[in-house]
Amino acid sequence: MGKIVVPGKEILIPRVVVRPLLPPPPTFSTRLQPQHLHWQVGRYKERLTSGPGGLGRGKVWVVEREAEQHNLILNQTYDSLMAQYDLLSLARYAVVGTGSTPPDPTQTGLVSEVARQDYGSLLPHALVSDHVYDISATIEFPETKVGGRNLTEWGFSPVSTPGNNLMVRELFRDGSSNPVVLTLATDQRLRLIYKYRVSFFPNTAQDVSININGLGVKTGRFILVRGYPGFYHLLQMMREFMTGVSVLFRVLSAFLPLNPSDASYYNGTQNFSISYQTYTSGSRTRKTQPLTIPNTAANITWATFGLGKYDGPDYVTNQVIARFVFNSGQEFTKNDLYKITIGEWVLTWGP
Repeated sequence: MGKIVVPGKEILIPRVVVRPLLPPPPTFSTRLQPQHLHWQVGRYKERLTSGPGGLGRGKVWVVEREAEQHNLILNQTYDSLMAQYDLLSLARYAVVGTGSTPPDPTQTGLVSEVARQDYGSLLPHALVSDHVYDISATIEFPETKVGGRNLTEWGFSPVSTPGNNLMVRELFRDGSSNPVVLTLATDQRLRLIYKYRVSFFPNTAQDVSININGLGVKTGRFILVRGYPGFYHLLQMMREFMTGVSVLFRVLSAFLPLNPSDASYYNGTQNFSISYQTYTSGSRTRKTQPLTIPNTAANITWATFGLGKYDGPDYVTNQVIARFVFNSGQEFTKNDLYKITIGEWVLTWGP
């Protein structure tokens, strides 16, 4: 409050403080969604086949019953599993059982598990569009595990041991979404083909501001870019960040493109490992520790900084995936008089 003093009285007046309206700090997020399950009951049968060596006999998969159905992802996937397990291993193990309880997102396991089958490695993925990936698992239960059984429920898990560790649980359903019992003969197999989708944001450049301790507030634009498919790309960096695997904080003197499809590599030796805060169960949020750059490091012009990877001069893996590009005139040149601190980076996820 301010005041005006006149003879015999004091008048208080409110103080009005005008501050510039700044964009929000940079944030990025992940969305995990179910796609569908395609189940097949069948056998391998010998057939006459032709190949480079001529005619011969071989076994082919013959489907005798099948359907495709929708499903839901369980709450514990978002609350705990995504922070512990690679996005490409959430559905590594297929699980089947004999329970009939309707599915609910609060469930954690099958009602009555009878078999679990391993895909054998990280699951394959396909780039649907910039920042959108489909991850799929095709897993086959042999006759020794499911032959002669009456199966009613299924799920997928990142864990090999039986228990309450599923990412998804559902009943087997026909093409009309009605629950069904899969009665398998002793020589029949069950094949489950499951797909889920992950999307990453922002997929377009966002106006943001960032408070750099030692310099103050700087404005710029923030985006996630595709990176180099097959070597180091958006999905790989987000898999690492989400589970607390260290990625590099990189500083460059160039204004990098804000094109979401950018796959170019960028040299530059000013790279620093980041560490993470302890994950809080149920928060669906991963945060880094603040990063302090000493006065002896990164004494260059800062035009872009971000998260990515660096393997040496002229490697295509030298990527800056999550990038903050300073607005023109906001870049600065650091020297050995400055020790600056970059605040936490925050990743959130959900359905």
